Amino acid sequence: MTERKRRFSPEVRKAQIIEVTKQLILDKGLAWATVMRIADALDVSHTTLYYHFKNRREILLETFKSVMDEVLGSFNGDMEDPFDFFHKSSITIYEQAQRNPKLGRLFLELLCAPPEEIIYDEAQRQLSSLHSIFVAAIQNGISKGVFRDDTDVMMVGWQLMSFEIVTFLGGMLQLPNFITLEQGLRSVDLILNSIKKDGDSSPDR
Repeated sequence: MTERKRRFSPEVRKAQIIEVTKQLILDKGLAWATVMRIADALDVSHTTLYYHFKNRREILLETFKSVMDEVLGSFNGDMEDPFDFFHKSSITIYEQAQRNPKLGRLFLELLCAPPEEIIYDEAQRQLSSLHSIFVAAIQNGISKGVFRDDTDVMMVGWQLMSFEIVTFLGGMLQLPNFITLEQGLRSVDLILNSIKKDGDSSPDR
């Protein structure tokens, strides 16, 4: 008697497809994660895969979103104290890179998708959204009188975000002589202290 295959809900099956895609990419690179290999790894037909995703590009898009969710999942959005906000965001990114360097590799592999499957639009959306959060935190600091009114919020937002990205990729690549978390936080403070309002009571950190 043939054993019936277990049926999963669409949400569970999509999550399985994404996790298998990640593993195939980590095993042998993005080109290795074909629709055929994804289906074979899950022991399902191509039809089942195409029921959940129109094509491989959709699979890669959802995989990229999943990676970004993991990177930023524990991101603290509380902006009450701007210094504390940027410290916590830096700690989150740093610890993620140290704890799970595979996320950085997945990030880079997915950005290298071929032209017909390019996911730059999603990468732009994700990174622009993160930059908008940083800009809002700086603007909040200005409104609270912590940062100077003439602060170039766009530029400072990109400075801080660039540091976060370098921290993430440096941790992923396990660069020799890479900065410690303490050095990273001091780097963040150098940026924030450069825009701190004269006479602000916030202590130098």
